Amino acid sequence: MQQATTTKLYAYWNEIRNGRIAPQRFEVDPGRISALLRETFIAESCGLFAFRFRLAGTEVCQHFGRELRGIDFLSLWSLEDRRSMFATLESVVGEGAVGHGSFIGITENNREAAFEFVLLPLIHTGTSINRILGALTPIDRPFWIGADPLAALELRDIGLHWPDGAAHVVANGNAEAALEARRNFRVVQGGLPG
Repeated sequence: MQQATTTKLYAYWNEIRNGRIAPQRFEVDPGRISALLRETFIAESCGLFAFRFRLAGTEVCQHFGRELRGIDFLSLWSLEDRRSMFATLESVVGEGAVGHGSFIGITENNREAAFEFVLLPLIHTGTSINRILGALTPIDRPFWIGADPLAALELRDIGLHWPDGAAHVVANGNAEAALEARRNFRVVQGGLPG
């Protein structure tokens, strides 16, 4: 993550996470990230292989030339890239990972722009990670962005980051139980005498 929007959103998310696997959705204060809102979104994990946009900032919608609320986030990607993106989203939801990477957006007029993205886990209700707080931001903003909608996305790179240094195994979707199990896990130095 190198763009201002993604690094600032990650820093804010990590602050409100406060050492937990993920913050609660209601802890996200739009007033504290108002400068980032136009490039952010919230997606909801809703069933098998679906991550539906709940909210999408004005610039995110302008990039695609349409309102994205209710649209499946995965439907924006090619079949091949959809598999990689789904695996990443599963790690975000299932392990408390942060997904990040870059892609090329291509318009119907064959214009191209590079973008960076970040995908951050959120807990909406209960103890399960079931929301994604994300951002899509152009790397070098071309003059035509927003006027010529993106028609295709090509994933360039994708990665995972665990803020605490290792994956959490979220048993049955229970983020708090996973964090507690991790706290109670100990490594004991040992071995057989040589």
